[in-house]
Amino acid sequence: MKIPKYIEFHNETNCVLSRFLKAVEPEEGCCILIGKTNSSAENHKRNIWEVTHIWNCRNIWGEQESKLIDHNIEAFAKQKNMQLSKKNRFEIDAKDQIASHKWARENDLEILCCAHSHPSDENKPSEIDIALHQSPGLMVISNKDGDLKAWWIKNKLNFYSVKIEIISLT
Repeated sequence: MKIPKYIEFHNETNCVLSRFLKAVEPEEGCCILIGKTNSSAENHKRNIWEVTHIWNCRNIWGEQESKLIDHNIEAFAKQKNMQLSKKNRFEIDAKDQIASHKWARENDLEILCCAHSHPSDENKPSEIDIALHQSPGLMVISNKDGDLKAWWIKNKLNFYSVKIEIISLT
């Protein structure tokens, strides 16, 4: 997978995303971004990801159906002297993941990435975000003010800022 040149938020999807993520404060919110990777074989320099839909998801971190709580993450948190909770962690409900994938396929769209919020921190990937992210891939993070930043996570040691463009087609 190749790093996008930039990502485009179409028709207020950036505002919708920010509202969804802020709605669950002080906990971290999470969403799935749906759209198209607009890269073509003829013009390999054009690698733009277009976000056209936001799928709001439930954060199930620490709940009974959660699958991510494991000894490695708990050891990491203890080493960093962190208390893990929904205020600094998220896990997207598997039901939301399945429904969003099905809807995207039915509408000839793609799952681009997930987005989440840092309600009390900056919109930069945390150490735990990096540790749990499936690399390589895109991550979008909102801060307490609703400002969005996109990041390409190359691997557990390297991540890069990706430019965001806001496009209004109406």
